[in-house]
Amino acid sequence: MKFYIKKIILWLNNGKKREIKFEPNKVNIITGDSSTGKTEILDIIDYCFFSSESKISESIVNENISWYGILFNINGKNYTIARKSLTEGKVTDKYYFSSDGEIPDKVSSNNTEEGIKSLLETEFSIDSNVTVSYGSNLIKSGTKISLRYFFMFNTISVNIIENDTGVFFDKQHKARYRDALPRIFDLAVGIETIDNVLKKEKKLELEKKLSRLKRKNRLITDKASNFQHEQESIIREAKEFSLIDSNLDLKSSLAGLEKLISGVKSDSDDKSKNEQIESDIYLVERKIVNLKRFSIEYTSYKKNLAIISDSLKPVSFLMEKDADIIKTSIFDDVMNCFSSELKEIKTAHKTKTPIDKQIADEIKSLENDLSFLKKQLAIHPKVYKNFENDNKKYFFLGEIKSKMDLYSASGSSIASATDSEILDLENKLDLLTKSMVDTLEKRELTIKLIEEIISEYIEASGTALVNYAGYKPVFNYADKALLLRKPKTSFIENVGSSSNYMFLHLFFTLAMQEIAFQNKSPFVAPYLIIDQPSRPYYGDETNKKILTHSDESKITKAFELLDKFIETRISNSGDFQMIVFEHVPRKIFAGLKNVHLVEEFYNGNALIPADFLNEE
Repeated sequence: MKFYIKKIILWLNNGKKREIKFEPNKVNIITGDSSTGKTEILDIIDYCFFSSESKISESIVNENISWYGILFNINGKNYTIARKSLTEGKVTDKYYFSSDGEIPDKVSSNNTEEGIKSLLETEFSIDSNVTVSYGSNLIKSGTKISLRYFFMFNTISVNIIENDTGVFFDKQHKARYRDALPRIFDLAVGIETIDNVLKKEKKLELEKKLSRLKRKNRLITDKASNFQHEQESIIREAKEFSLIDSNLDLKSSLAGLEKLISGVKSDSDDKSKNEQIESDIYLVERKIVNLKRFSIEYTSYKKNLAIISDSLKPVSFLMEKDADIIKTSIFDDVMNCFSSELKEIKTAHKTKTPIDKQIADEIKSLENDLSFLKKQLAIHPKVYKNFENDNKKYFFLGEIKSKMDLYSASGSSIASATDSEILDLENKLDLLTKSMVDTLEKRELTIKLIEEIISEYIEASGTALVNYAGYKPVFNYADKALLLRKPKTSFIENVGSSSNYMFLHLFFTLAMQEIAFQNKSPFVAPYLIIDQPSRPYYGDETNKKILTHSDESKITKAFELLDKFIETRISNSGDFQMIVFEHVPRKIFAGLKNVHLVEEFYNGNALIPADFLNEE
């Protein structure tokens, strides 16, 4: 995406209008004395971009301002957002918006925060699909990600610049932003994409549906099993009362019952069928036992042949050495006899013979017959009963009809349809999974790339890190922090000095922007606001230090790093804007071609110049 801030606009209570202009693809620097309002600019930008609270100073600044505004360009379009000044330190919900970058002389509210946010979210490619994947106490899972969460990648405030507690992002003192960072990080830097997130959500949806279908299929299978047992019980009872012929199989028995219930009389005769089936079962079981015993003995026989074969191996050896042996008159006869027997033994000792397969096939066939006979026996009565009267008979028939109606639903057809759905879902899941990007693998590669980029920054900074110039960067993904490792060891160094932490924060934030650019992330705008990077060397604005030559060179290295970043981005056909608030003299960054000195807040010039406070 493309983004840069063109102007900061202040509408004063006295009717005057103050504008500060910035350039794209430059390191825009505002330097000057303390208490001139440089840091307020960061708070003003944050306030105009929908902040729910603000640190804008009431004295001098807010008390003289009626509206704060910014003119910015995003994806080639100019937008103006203005917000009414704080009331007793509280933010307001009064907004002005222009979709063509108009800056009116007098401002009045013409839009809502929700309406302006909606438009900007579109520019940042944030829609209902850009949601939080997992929730927290303050952020609900599945809610749309706030545009403001991505602004954490665009600022290095004075509170962060020398922070030595491992915090590398602004607003981490606020629980909501602290919870949001790990939830948006992968999207922000391009490790994850919306397309991949949607595929993951679709996969989860399909997996849940597949789980439900498999559970349904198990229930259908259980019902089918229960139906089978219930059918056998119904048929057996009907045969016990001689309502249907005891010789009928399962299918014919069910047909007979249906005819009986419909009023067609069923015949019943021979009650000795049970004995015949039991006799057949006994004979089949005996055949199976005998065949299995024969198979075991045959296997043992072949093992014995193998032993005999081993004992005849010397015969093969003697035959191979035939030319070297002094023979007697009967030698050839004996050897021919042994050789013939050895050949017969080898033939008999084959691992698989036709008889092996025949026995296995016969056992399988008999086991199928046995299963069929047992099913037949299950539906035959063991004893025969009589009804006491017709009422009892009709009551029994009514029970049978109810049971058959209960189980008459075609479970097999339902199961077949469910199986087809399961197969279809499994195929869809397979295709979806193959099209998804492995986030874990991409994350590991991105971590390595971040460390590689920061290594280049460390090398470019030369001796600015003093004792740590040759150290290796380690990106702690879990904590979203940058560490330094002593070369050729696993030891993580505590870098100590606030000036070293300043460089680490620059390295880290620039690397985040570079990764987002390389991965074409639509969520991180290509701009960065840095508040007083020289502070560790120069002191705060109320207690300035006298810079040594060494300190000056280190601060210059920091500005050279920023300058080089802009140059590299432009050479890679990209855009980037920096806004830096400082109090160092211009000689520190003189000669850097990508640096633009916006204004110097000296001698009465300030965020609100002294002459602007005079009534017109």
